[in-house]
This record gives sequence, structure tokens and C-alpha cells, in this order.
Amino acid sequence: MRGLDARPRHESASRALPTADVLRLLESTRSAPATVEIHGEPWIGKTRLLHQVLEAARGQGWAVAHAAAGPLASAAPYQLFSDAFEEALADRGEGVTSAVPAAQRATLSLLFPALAPTAASLPAPSPDSVPAGAVGMALRPLLRELAGERGQSGQSVQVGARGLVLALDDVHRADPASLDLLENLVRRPPGTRLLILVAHRDRQSPLRLRGLLSSVPASRRIEVGPLPEQELTALLPKSTSRRLRRNLLGRAGGNPGLFLALSASPDAYERTTTPDVSGLAPFTRFLDEFRAVSDDGWLVAQSAAILGERFTLQEMPSVAALPADRLAAAFAELLREDIVRPGEVAGSYRFRHPVLCATAYHTTGEEWRLAAHSAAAQLVRLPGPCAHVAPEATANRAPGAGQVRSGLLTGDSCHALGDEAGLYGQRVRTGKALVVAGRPKEALEVLDRTARAGLTVPLLARAEAAEWRARAQRLLGRHALAESVLMTVRAEMAADPEALALVDLAWLAAALERGCPPSGATLPSLRWAVRHDDALTRAYAWALLGAWDTDWGRTEQAEFRLGDTAGLLDGIDDTTLIGRLDALYWLGRGLARLEQDEEAARHFERGLGIAAAHDLNYLVPQFATGLAEVCLRLGRVDLAVESGRRADRAAHRIGGDCLMAEAGAGLSRAAWVSGDQATARDAAQRAADRTEAWREPWADRVRLSLLETTYDLDDQGLRKRLMSMGAVRRAAALPVVSLVPAVGEVLARLEWESRLESEQSGPDTEAGRWAAVAEEAAGRLRLPGATGLALLARAHHHQAADPLKAAVFASSAVVALTRAGRPLDVVRAHLAAATAWHDIDSSVARSQFGQARALLDGYGAHGYLEHTDTLATQGPRQQSADARLTRLSGREREISVLVSDGYTNQQIARALQLSHKTVETHLGRIFRKLDVGSRAQVATSIGRASRIPAPRSSGGPVPARGPDRTA
Repeated sequence: MRGLDARPRHESASRALPTADVLRLLESTRSAPATVEIHGEPWIGKTRLLHQVLEAARGQGWAVAHAAAGPLASAAPYQLFSDAFEEALADRGEGVTSAVPAAQRATLSLLFPALAPTAASLPAPSPDSVPAGAVGMALRPLLRELAGERGQSGQSVQVGARGLVLALDDVHRADPASLDLLENLVRRPPGTRLLILVAHRDRQSPLRLRGLLSSVPASRRIEVGPLPEQELTALLPKSTSRRLRRNLLGRAGGNPGLFLALSASPDAYERTTTPDVSGLAPFTRFLDEFRAVSDDGWLVAQSAAILGERFTLQEMPSVAALPADRLAAAFAELLREDIVRPGEVAGSYRFRHPVLCATAYHTTGEEWRLAAHSAAAQLVRLPGPCAHVAPEATANRAPGAGQVRSGLLTGDSCHALGDEAGLYGQRVRTGKALVVAGRPKEALEVLDRTARAGLTVPLLARAEAAEWRARAQRLLGRHALAESVLMTVRAEMAADPEALALVDLAWLAAALERGCPPSGATLPSLRWAVRHDDALTRAYAWALLGAWDTDWGRTEQAEFRLGDTAGLLDGIDDTTLIGRLDALYWLGRGLARLEQDEEAARHFERGLGIAAAHDLNYLVPQFATGLAEVCLRLGRVDLAVESGRRADRAAHRIGGDCLMAEAGAGLSRAAWVSGDQATARDAAQRAADRTEAWREPWADRVRLSLLETTYDLDDQGLRKRLMSMGAVRRAAALPVVSLVPAVGEVLARLEWESRLESEQSGPDTEAGRWAAVAEEAAGRLRLPGATGLALLARAHHHQAADPLKAAVFASSAVVALTRAGRPLDVVRAHLAAATAWHDIDSSVARSQFGQARALLDGYGAHGYLEHTDTLATQGPRQQSADARLTRLSGREREISVLVSDGYTNQQIARALQLSHKTVETHLGRIFRKLDVGSRAQVATSIGRASRIPAPRSSGGPVPARGPDRTA
């Protein structure tokens, strides 16, 4: 923290104030009293800083008076000052008051109970009737005595005291009389060495306090800001995992008090537990934030917590059930106490921090909470078990946030809380509502109670509860656990085809999201769904089966199924689609993997629009991520970036690692293509953090997609970190066939480029292996894009050993990827061809670079444009080849030059006076160091390196140049 001055500042360094600054601050009061304002966000460290100044002052011999304001409702007049001087006067009351005129002692006794006996004979007016001016006049002699100055009695209360520090904390809660007295002292300070420290929360402080502190000319201001990550992480035990450390840092936002509170019980803030004593215990430290609110304010805070971290005023009446005037007053109280704040969207509000929402939520009982959840649901039905019946049309009913956030119970169903079956159904509906709202952790608290054995409920209700428990786990990235939940109840569903189909469809969705599509034939139970009379039920089943076919490379069957699905869903209106909106997602995902990107984008956009309009938050990240992916392939870079940002925000609101990692990886790639390297780097880092603790196929999928971006960003640290997680080793067994060509192409390219960077020699077997993997998958898929990527992978494989062959494969990739309609992939193929031709014919290479630039025109792909210009001007392979030439010894360089001039081995031996065997040995070393396989490639490398001088003959005539007949 820097030195103190009269200007506001944002302190973001250490929370410790240097001793020199403290001494300078204390010395500044020698000529006149000083006022110092300390303000900042809650829990940021204002109180700690204030105590640090007090400790330093005591060490310097200063007298100290200190107090913190309590809730305004319980405060007496002048309570803050009464508390501040109580300890200092308890033992020395009579000695101190000897310096105070007798007429003013009665006034002081009203403030300080310790002085009351000495003024018992004097009249004692009520504190409410004593103006602040009179109290301030009576207080000044007292302050001079406490500061160590001689009073009228000639005796010093504290011999050797160098002055007085009056520290007032939480002044935003001070009673009006205390604020009046503070203003009196600040504007008319006593003539003594007095330092007044005022710590407060700026947002919660009354306007008069903020105006007072900003208008005093001699006041100083310290704005305490966030701590840097390095200092925060130093507060944690060294054994703390990297994932937990990153999670805590992200949630705390640099706030040390919040960081320590979260780290004390990290699991409690990661999930919502039952609202009993053990569940509430981790949050009790935050209850102090609510102690200043009224009973109505507390009820409104709990009602808002039911609605979530973000809510609107229109949702509140149905939950809080307060008259309009009381609700408005209570809500204004929460705003004044900075418990809630205006949201980013007009008309919306949010809790200051999620822990405040969790604290209010955990103080509610289950019955009240279930009733509150159900009370807000009036208009829109949630997804049904399988078949969906659209709600009746109602005039002037527009879907709103509360209609899907809080449950699907009508107002007259709350009476069923005493009935076991009714309570079960209410828990299922409430859990569904919380999942739909994007609150899976809270949903699991409710839905996990439906898993108890021995409950007599219909099989379809059991299946529905298991489906939504599994969906909540999927949103959190726990797909294996979701599958386990479904398989546990599956054996019970044999008697009910609908329930069994519901469980199997949910299991198939979990397996596909996880990245482990099941092998074998179609599940027999799904015949019920694909033959159902309801069009939406059939479409949902067909969409899942089509996505399954695409993952396994069954292209023709997938095209047939998804074609029928598209026809069904196009004929269903948006309101009905709410019942199974994820059918649109599976359709879009399947079409995207069939390389029908235009159609996939259309369905993703429709699904995203419906999800946003009806607050179906749980599907927004998936639709937005899918849209970003296909838009990037189509060259719609701006829309890809916009969708990537939207997916990232929605995923963070839900809090699942899988969603955040996938959204972050998509945003990172789109941002790099657009030229925004800072966003790309940050998003890639966050996505990698989210996958660190996971060894699931979805996490490997994210890591593999991040690898290409890290190479383009030249982020070697993140690249090594991703490689160390084993995703590359497991990539050969990737079960999703439709993704293998893209993975194989990326890994072949990265293997080739990493060999160039590390200057490794020898045949490029790893790149060849990945090219073979991509070719095998492309042969199964029989899609032009997959074929183009496999050709591009083979071009990467041949770049080092045979540039001409690499150029041929890259040119073939251009044709295939053009047919697939992927302009940015076509650009990559042109760049691979240009790199290969750079070693053969620079004019052809320039032509390839020009075609790449022409393709990029108008797409907004500034990252690719910069990359293309860099390759065209710098010639990266030229630099790598030259670097390898420097590894040759002097004799090897002489032999290399003669080889490039066409000398035979015998001619080289005679020219350099070496044996024929020695020349062959040197040539073998040259081949390995240059990573080449023929004399012609040696000649090409030497021809590019004009700085290598020609060898000098050791004697005898130089032989005529001729072809090599002895190689």
C-alpha cells in the first residue's frame, strides 16, 4: 500500500500499511487534528487495516478509543461514541471529568455510564433532547485530557500520551445522533492532537456521511481494494489442490475476508445442503449481514433466495405474500443494506454475492421452501415425463422468469404437504423447476430426497425423479454418477414401458454428453417412444438415436433419422417445444456432426431463442456453445464470438465444470480467430482449470480442442499442462468416431510443429499415426469435411520428410473442405500447402498465401489474417531448417555443401582426403541431424542456407561435378 495522501485511491496491493506511512499519518496531526476515511466493499479488510493503525498508535504511546456501530434499530442516541470511550473512562472517570466544567458533566454522563455517579447531583436531561453541539462542547475538554494535554486541574490523565486516536468502525450503521456528533467534531475539531479514523461501506453509508467526509479539506481517503492472487493463495495451506485454489479465487474476486470464509468450508459453498444445523453452520458467519433488517426484510430476502441469485420484482409478490406497501419498504431496506443490488438487465436484481443468497436459502424450512417454490408457478408447464400436453392458451399471458423458475404447482396443491405421495410429487416438480432454472445444486438437495427406498409412488413418478436427478448431475459434469442413478432405478421399471423408456432415454443422453456412446443395437425399450402418438415424444427419441448414430459413424442411418426428426420439430410450435426443448439440441448436434452446418445453426438458433424467452436456463449453454461451433466453421466469426460469450456467461451462472469448460474452449477458439488474443488466452486458461480434476471423456475432448488454440497463442505453459493430463495418450481410443478426423488432424499438426520447435530428427512416426487414425475414421464417415481433415493430417505428416507430397495432400484437402463449406478450414489447408511449397517453389507458396488471404476477406477472422501474414513474411520452416544446419560439425558442413553441388561419395573422399567409409558415416549423421531421407533434401536445405561457406580442398584437383552413383 502506498503512502497516504488527500486523493482517493484504489489499493490493490498488500493489506498491510507500511510503518513509515503510519508514523507519517500520526505525525501529520501535530499541527491540527486529522480525519482519515477507510472505505471499500464488505469483507475487503477495512477493519483489519483500522486495527493495524491502532496497534501502531499504541506502540507510539498514543491513547486509543475504538468502537463499531451496531444495528441502527437497537442503537441509543450517541451509542457509537458511548461505546468508543467506555473502556477508556471506566477506570479513570473522575480524573478525566475534573477537566470538564461542572455544567457540562451531566451532559457527558448521558453518553458515558461510567461517569454517571460523578454527576448524580446534577439534572439529567434525556439524550434525545441534547443537541450535538452541546455534546461536542462538553466532549472537547475530555478529548484534550485523553490526548495527554494538561487540563484545568493541571494533571494529565495519561502521562506521556502523544495524542488520541478515535477509531470508528462500521459508521454506515451509526445512529443519527452519533453522525451529528461526528460532524461537529470533524468540522470544529478540538485543539489537540486528534486522529479520527472512520471506516464504512460506501454503498451502505447515508448521503450525509459521504458528503461530510468528502467535503472536509484536511481529510484523507483510503479505498481498500482486492488483493492480488499471489497474496490470497498464500493464505491457503500448501496442500490445497490447484482446482480448489482456482475455484476459491474465482468466487472470492480478490476479497480476503470472503476468501478465508469460503476456504474454511469450501464444500459447503459448492453445493446446497439440507437446511438443518449442519447445513446452515458454514453460512452462519454471514448472518451478521442480515441483523440490521426487519422481519419483513428477512422474509423478502428468503423469498428472493428461493427465486435465485437473480430475480425481478414481479416475481416477489407470489412468494413473499406481503402487501404491496410492506413489500416495497422491505425491498428498499435490502437495497439500502446492500444485500441486493440492481442487475445487469433493466428491472432485474441480484444478491451482492452468492453466499448471501445461500445464507438466506439455508435458513428456510423444507415445507416453507417447497410452498414458496410452487407459489410462483402460474403459466408455463415444465417438461413432462415423455408425452407433452401443451398448456391451454390464456389471454395476455407472457412467460416470465418466475413461471419456470419456481415449480409447476398450482396454488391449491400446497395442501398436499402432509401427504407422502403428494410431498414426493411436489419435490419432483420443485427439483425440475430448479434444474430448468439452472440451479442444479439446489435441485439435488430436493431431488435426492426422492431416492429413499420404500416410498409407494407410481413408477412413472420414480422414473421422472431419476431423470431430473441425473440431469442435475449432468449439468455439474458428473455424467458417470448420472448414469449410475438411472441404472439403479431401471430394474424397477420393467412393468411400465413409458417409465422404462424415460429412464433409457435419459441414460442415452447422459452417455452421449459424457462422450461414451453405447455400442450395440437400439435399446428395445425405446421402441415405445419412437412409435408414440405424440409428435414431440417421437422427435425427442429420434433426435437422441440420430445423435447416437452420428457419434458411431453410422452416417446413412443418422441422416435418415435426423431428417425425419427435423420434419417433426419444424411442425411443432415453440410453446409446445418447451416440453422437450433438448430435442432441438440433439437434432442440431447430430446435424453438425453430419456436416450440415447451416441446418444445425438454424435449429440451434431456434432452441436458443426459445430457451432465452422462457428462462429455460439449463439449456442455454449447450445451444449457445453448439451455435458458436457451427458458426465458426461457416465463417460467421462475429456471431461465433457473441454466442461463445453468451455460453460462457450462462455456464458460469449454472456452475458446472463441464459446461464452463466446453463454453470456455469454444470462446477461446472463436476469440483467437477474431484476433482477440487476450480473451482467447483467458478463456483457454479458465477452461483448462475446469478440466483439471476430471478424467472423463468430455474433459479430454475439451483438452484436445484447447491444444490447437494454445499452439496458435504460443502459450507453452498451458500447452505442457494440457499434455501432462494424458488427453493425447487417450485420444487414439476416442469413442466418438465423428470427432476423430478433427482430433487426428490437430494432433498430426501439433506433432509436426513440436518436432520443428525441438529440432528432433528421424521419421515423423507420431504424425503418421494420427494421420492414419483420421483416415480410418473418415473412411467410416464418408463425409467431405472428415475426408478433408484426414488429407490435411497426412499433409502434416509429410511436411518434414517430403514437402512435395505434403503439398499434394494439402491441395486435395482444399478441394474436399471447399465441398464441405468450411472456409476457415480451407484457409488452413492453403497455409499447409504454402508451407510445403516454401521448400520447393517460393512463387507457388506466395500464390497459396494469396488464396488464403482472399478467402479470409470479409469474414472478420483477423487472427487468421495475422497468422497468414506471419507465415508469409517470416517463413517459420526456413528458420527451423537453418537452426538444424547450425548443429552440423565443420566437417559435416563441408560434406553437405559438396553433396548439394552433386559430388559423389568417392569424389568427396578424394576432395577432402577421407576414406569412403568415413564419408558414408558422416552422411548418416547429416541425414539424422537435418531430419531428411535423401541427398536431394540435403541439397535443398543447404541451398536455402547461403551463409554456409564452400569447403576448401585439402589438395589435388577438384573433381568435375556429376551425379552420385554410389549413394
